[in-house]
Amino acid sequence: MRRVNPEPEPRGIFGFDPRAAAKLRLAELVKAERRRAQLHMSVVRRSEPTISKDRLANLMIDRWKKLASIEGGMTGAIGFVGVPINLLLLTYCQIALIVSIAEVYDVSLEGDAGEDALLGVLGRAHGVEDLLRSTPRVLAAVAKALALKHGFSTLGRLVPLVASPIAAKLNERDMERLGQEALRRFGNIVRIE
Repeated sequence: MRRVNPEPEPRGIFGFDPRAAAKLRLAELVKAERRRAQLHMSVVRRSEPTISKDRLANLMIDRWKKLASIEGGMTGAIGFVGVPINLLLLTYCQIALIVSIAEVYDVSLEGDAGEDALLGVLGRAHGVEDLLRSTPRVLAAVAKALALKHGFSTLGRLVPLVASPIAAKLNERDMERLGQEALRRFGNIVRIE
């Protein structure tokens, strides 16, 4: 009797599976950001031992908003070249903010459920929660819609110096919206204005 081993399923082009690589890198990023958030929380708790989780979460939002604003101002000053750099760094800041708030409220972002929670907050804050996991054709349509919706901000980033304060303010606004969504998801907090 001869055993036949089924051929392994192909993993992307040339054996590279980009989805698996992205999940691995996202898991590594979440792990590193958890450590940074824990360090920052311990520093804040030393200076303010009776701090509530809600206040701590708002301090985390303020921290990441300031960082994203500075990053937006610096990359906005570069002009057109700064747009992809800004997108990359802003995405990092957004993921770090979500992880920080989840850490404040002791919510684990490990595994597939954690990844879904992280992407859910990110997608909901940008209005595309269910579409993040959709087909590429749908994602292309969403990208087009977002480009039409945020066309001014993208256009503003093309002009150096004028774009710097615009990019800083847009980054700050995006981080605030994302922080409020993370508070709603992980801390069950809804801001009423």
